Amino acid sequence: MKKIIALCLMILAGAGLAAGVTLRASWLSQETTTTLTWATTTPETTTATTSEELKKYVYYNLQDLIDQMYADIAAQIYADLYAELSETLLEDLDQTIYDAVLAQVQAKIDEGTIVVPLDDFQDSINEVVTLASASVIGVTTYVGQDAEALGSGVIYRYDEVADRYYLITNEHVVEGGDNYKVVFEDDTAVTATLVGADASVDIAVLWFSGAGLDRQLLVSPLGDSDTVTKGDIVLAVGHPRGYDFYGSVTMGIVSGLDREVGTESVRYIQHDASINSGNSGGPIYNLQGEVIGINVSKYASTEIEGMGFAIPINTALAVVRSIDPGMIG
Repeated sequence: MKKIIALCLMILAGAGLAAGVTLRASWLSQETTTTLTWATTTPETTTATTSEELKKYVYYNLQDLIDQMYADIAAQIYADLYAELSETLLEDLDQTIYDAVLAQVQAKIDEGTIVVPLDDFQDSINEVVTLASASVIGVTTYVGQDAEALGSGVIYRYDEVADRYYLITNEHVVEGGDNYKVVFEDDTAVTATLVGADASVDIAVLWFSGAGLDRQLLVSPLGDSDTVTKGDIVLAVGHPRGYDFYGSVTMGIVSGLDREVGTESVRYIQHDASINSGNSGGPIYNLQGEVIGINVSKYASTEIEGMGFAIPINTALAVVRSIDPGMIG
């Protein structure tokens, strides 16, 4: 189009600016500047025009004039075309662009190129809860046929050859009992056997048979409590106030480390995830799904709020290794 405009302008110039185009020349400083004022008229009639109807171009050469006129004509053509587009068409175009961009962003998220922190955090919690629901179970202690205590326990090992599940709980949960049962969420229970316990650390180990179980159970990986730092997010899982609240999950942060509470043999992890009677023996998980401590709710009271204490898993493991001969590593 630019070439067509230029050709037309040169033809007009060569023809003496026919068809009502008036050319006025003036000298400005030492340079020649031509001012072109043009208005369209018929050859036979002179039409009066106002200043608003005249387009005045100041140019230094023919190419400069062509460039200015081209820019004006192109702008007018764009404006005319844009005006012809309906509002609906523009909205459809905007929606098409939005959908295309959204699809590309979602694809990047799905393939892991873009990580959304909030979604990632929620996914981590969901994964821990799924694990805990198949790994944290109830422990009831009996003397004869009388139930004396209940608490929580977490499966830390499965012996495939013997088809046995091993779990950690608190010693005070099994203290004084002569027989034990592990209880599942649907209130079914199976007999458990006490492997051993250490009252000074408040850790006990039991096992139960997997024969005939009609449910999937999972082993919770054990973490490294030496790497725990203040401010880490933790999830506590257990049965506060009994099995009516089976498998409750609460979230908090590590509030302190190396806390001395009631005994000099254990330095506890302090956290603010809500725990109550019945949480005893239940685990606290990090967001990687690793058990980093075993809750001891016996230190909770109505005078203390937001203060939970857990035995560091490294401390608990020292006891577990001493009483579970199958525990390796």
